[in-house]
Amino acid sequence: MNLTQLKYFTEVVKTMNMTKAATKLHIAQPSISRSIRKLENELGVSLFIRQGKKLILTAQGNYFFTVVNRSFNQLRLAKENVKAIHSLNNKRITIKMCETTPLLVSFLKIIHHKYPQINLQFIQSKIDNDPRHYDFQLVPLPVPEQHNELLLSEEVFLATSKENSQSTFQLEKINQLPLIEMNESPFADFTQRFLSAQRIDPQVVLRTGDRNLMINLVAQGYASYFVPELSWNCTTNLEKISLHRIGKNGFHRRIYLSYPYGPRTSIQEQVATLLLNYCHSLKKA
Repeated sequence: MNLTQLKYFTEVVKTMNMTKAATKLHIAQPSISRSIRKLENELGVSLFIRQGKKLILTAQGNYFFTVVNRSFNQLRLAKENVKAIHSLNNKRITIKMCETTPLLVSFLKIIHHKYPQINLQFIQSKIDNDPRHYDFQLVPLPVPEQHNELLLSEEVFLATSKENSQSTFQLEKINQLPLIEMNESPFADFTQRFLSAQRIDPQVVLRTGDRNLMINLVAQGYASYFVPELSWNCTTNLEKISLHRIGKNGFHRRIYLSYPYGPRTSIQEQVATLLLNYCHSLKKA
């Protein structure tokens, strides 16, 4: 088994057609067929079911593709990282995340004050499918096969108008409330999973990504919404609204700082330490 065989295999899976895969790889179709047969012989299993020209991936083939594709992604990432850390004088730091978070605004001010020589860049994209180089990721769950540090653990509250003075909201009462939801985002997914797990199906009256609009509507008693305890409070004025614990124990979310294993530059270490200290200080404030 070699990398060429694995490359041919992944391309056939992506196209599910030997001829198309051969065209894309600029090789003869019989070469791919022989390579796949040899790979199957070495593994001792069938990776495809052949029905004329039609290919169907077997369960073994599907599992093998998942592992091989992940390995190729790791190799591509390793190549990018090697290029990025070839010099300890590299002053650019790239942070990747699924969604922007207000806590980064204050962090940017801090890092530019303490390390003005660092060029901090952000990539907003889905974590799984973006092959671009990054130094760190901000993620809601630990990333497999990477180093993960807990950056922030915060409670999520229910926001209502000031007219509501109760400190805690029982879960079943959320069903009776008109609710504003965030646009598609990891935080929105997180709150939806929580509600589904509690068998709560609230009346959603608006979906928006504008936090100031959400606050103003809640302050006027139009609806309620979920707000994280710390990360939004960095830049968003929450004085207009009331925050209530949800249920007896509340519910919490976590944000992790994730990055590939391997050597780190002094700049990377400085940024990671500063970000961790900054987020930990929010809890003490």
